[in-house]
Amino acid sequence: MSSNSDDELNRRDFLKVAAGTAAAAAVATSIEGCSQSDPNLPSPLHITDEQRSWRKKGRSQVGILACQSYEEDVFETIKPQLSSLHLPDFKNKSVVLKPNMVEYREGKPVTTNPAVLIAAIKLAWHLGAKAVTVAEGPGHMRDTEYLLDVTGLGKACKEMDVPFVDLNLDDIVEFDNKNGFTKLDQFFLPKTIAEADAVVSVPKLKTHHWVGLTCSMKNLFGTVPGRKYGWPKNLLHVRGIPNSIIDLQHLIKPAFGFVDAIVTMEGDGPINGDAKHLGYIVLGQDLAAIDATCARIMKLKPTDYKYLRMAGEVVGNIEESEIDVIGPTVATIAQTYAMPITFGSNKELLKDAGSQGS
Repeated sequence: MSSNSDDELNRRDFLKVAAGTAAAAAVATSIEGCSQSDPNLPSPLHITDEQRSWRKKGRSQVGILACQSYEEDVFETIKPQLSSLHLPDFKNKSVVLKPNMVEYREGKPVTTNPAVLIAAIKLAWHLGAKAVTVAEGPGHMRDTEYLLDVTGLGKACKEMDVPFVDLNLDDIVEFDNKNGFTKLDQFFLPKTIAEADAVVSVPKLKTHHWVGLTCSMKNLFGTVPGRKYGWPKNLLHVRGIPNSIIDLQHLIKPAFGFVDAIVTMEGDGPINGDAKHLGYIVLGQDLAAIDATCARIMKLKPTDYKYLRMAGEVVGNIEESEIDVIGPTVATIAQTYAMPITFGSNKELLKDAGSQGS
């Protein structure tokens, strides 16, 4: 398979440019945004022409591939459907897979399921990867070895004979972020992420008490090194979670997203919610389109959520008319998701949540 022309720039070359080139001066325009303390209340948000130039050109494609159970071989189940998708060519590339392993709650679908991680590893090899690494920087628990054991993700890495890197403790690389939304002139990312030829986001689809939902873009928070930004990546919360999501998306430029939407989470996500069976893997190269499509599967309106509105301006496509869905139509599989209490009528709860660290 071949990548789109927009993706032909080697990630390493891009990151070198991002790390060494000052942001250009730009003319500010505005769209409706939200305050950092309350992601749902409108306030001015300025987006520059330079930031708008980051946005993907052309239409986007999102695959919704049926897989009912983790007991199946997930990769073999979805493999017959892959030929209809535009996926990147990983030939001779070093690929880093970033699952969601933020925390553990017994009986709660908090993390990416090991069966999905194994499928993502197999897919990377299928696309020609010369080396695959699994990497994560848990946002809450500092005992990464415990998390690897109790979630089964460590066993999956051993079974597939791929290394795991704790991004919280990895060496760090400084990047120029002068034109970012967080207003942080420098951003520090793990060496494993900076030196990868391609990064793949492998999240669990969940509701989220701050930003509404967490999917392929919010999952990038786990790339931020705890040794620099603390637990749970405190400075990024202060600078605004939506702003941080977009800056990370721009600096890392994930090759594609591979979403565990087999068993998802509703209610008090991303940690204390309840399991909700959906039965799909969702994937594609435009992470904005993936997250917007997943929002619609949850019967949520993408433009109701600040990070998705921003993504529609500077990442890719969030409008249904600009996204080609391969698989069932969203309307036929969409389910109503219970939302966190912070997204109820009491907006003070959401303001309070914005100052908390969990």
